[in-house]
Amino acid sequence: MGSMGSDLPKTAPAAVLTGSYGEPYTIKDVPIPTLSVHDALVELEYSGVCHGDVYARDGGGPAPKDAVRPLTGGHEGVGRIVAMGTEGMDGFMLGDIVGIAWRSYVCGTCQACQAGSENHCFNQRITGAHRDGTFQRYISFPTAQLVPIPSGVSLPSICPILCAGVTAYAALQRMSPQAGKWCVIVGGAGGLGHLAIQYAKAIGLKVVAIDGGSPDKQQFCTKMGADVFVDFTLPGLVETIVDKTEGGADYILVLSPHQSSYE
Repeated sequence: MGSMGSDLPKTAPAAVLTGSYGEPYTIKDVPIPTLSVHDALVELEYSGVCHGDVYARDGGGPAPKDAVRPLTGGHEGVGRIVAMGTEGMDGFMLGDIVGIAWRSYVCGTCQACQAGSENHCFNQRITGAHRDGTFQRYISFPTAQLVPIPSGVSLPSICPILCAGVTAYAALQRMSPQAGKWCVIVGGAGGLGHLAIQYAKAIGLKVVAIDGGSPDKQQFCTKMGADVFVDFTLPGLVETIVDKTEGGADYILVLSPHQSSYE
């Protein structure tokens, strides 16, 4: 076990789930997590809130079939390393700014991992669902899964990038995008979509954002950089896209795949 400084408190506040699925988060003091030899203790400064945290509370989605309780939620955290284990520090040092993301463990040996798709690891453990997450002041986390954060960036802005951001960016990269091509982003005004618009523009794509139901969404997507906005609630969806792109999309990114989006 690694050593922790005597100046650390014995307990700190956390948002904890203690009942069955459907019970709310409660704020309570919890002991500072035990530090294993391959972990770093991170003093968190910010944590994002994601719909995955609703699944952790209510069940469904990626949440385990049987609720893990007690459980501290959250999986989009940023903070500084304040203590370290004794082995496998993976280049990290005390004081480093790091991110805590969705997966705390992947096996590296299953078919998905061997294919380079660790996000589909058969044995993965999800932060804030299978193990305590970032709705707390201190978290002990495997250094192999920590994300180094450069200095000089806005730490609150990093939080959603650790989940929605990397999801959207990875999807774009898998397209092998070519600058100047047209990319249609379904769900452009959403949590993933608005980041995807910005990434797509940054790599030189032309963007059609699809969303609907509110004029505010068009203004928002345009502000994010979309070249064209298409309201899916209006007739002529396909014809409009074909016309605006002069023949059709080169890439399509669906970031609103839940059944409720189509009901």
